[in-house]
Amino acid sequence: MTRFTLEPRRWYACELIGDEFTEDKCSYSPIKVHQVKPAKTGNRTFALEFYHANYPEGVRDKVYQLQTIERGRSLLLAKSLEHNPPRFLQIYEITAEWVSRHFRDTHPDPQDIQGWLNKNA
Repeated sequence: MTRFTLEPRRWYACELIGDEFTEDKCSYSPIKVHQVKPAKTGNRTFALEFYHANYPEGVRDKVYQLQTIERGRSLLLAKSLEHNPPRFLQIYEITAEWVSRHFRDTHPDPQDIQGWLNKNA
């Protein structure tokens, strides 16, 4: 079975799940992976450097220390080791439909997903 793998310079859909989020305990953001650095400790931890498109300008470049909870064929579920209350990230392939559903106000045309992503990077 091929497992989902994060690759640098690629965009992904990300759902941030945690008690601090007001609407459905979830926040959505396109993310662009800059780098993935495995900790090589045997406990499934890694540093994820990424561009967080749904954060305010000036604070969009992030580095999270994460621990993989589950990694399937189409998604990665990880827990942040730095956030309290706990924050989980579910990361998977981004689609035009996903962008349209979660960012309709800022991007009404799902056919131009690459243009929207390029504009927001």
